[in-house]
Amino acid sequence: MSKFASKLIQSAVAAGMLVGVARADTGLPTPPAAPEKPFNASASVLNAIKLVGGADKGATVVITNMTLTNFDASPQQVFIFAPIFSGTGATCTSGSVVGGTTPRMTVYVPAKATLIIPYPSGLVLTNKAPNCIAAEVTTLLNGGSVEIDISGYLQNK
Repeated sequence: MSKFASKLIQSAVAAGMLVGVARADTGLPTPPAAPEKPFNASASVLNAIKLVGGADKGATVVITNMTLTNFDASPQQVFIFAPIFSGTGATCTSGSVVGGTTPRMTVYVPAKATLIIPYPSGLVLTNKAPNCIAAEVTTLLNGGSVEIDISGYLQNK
């Protein structure tokens, strides 16, 4: 590659015109590799506890993005948490939830709006069996619902 072409590429990358381009001859660092086990889950949440998703056994869940969409004409408050199950044999799609533990949060989703919560370093669910996320709308609904979508990746122990 000519010196001129190399400088042109470096300038374009520095100006933000070329994203995700890394070449050995530009001197720029190579971006991180994509996760080996991408993960996503979604659920429509009403005013009862709903399991959204996670990893049943042997994996840590790292959530990198959470998106909540309120389809109702009134604002909604949503409680998001790591569930505690009664007994053994529970999975992230079934099981009797008897409580919640960290991480936990309450978010407010405006009427007919979408709230996007990025976690650049990851919201990590680990040391629970299973590692799941659950949610519950804690305001009264008028025939509406909140859609919750989570994405990230799984890490084996």
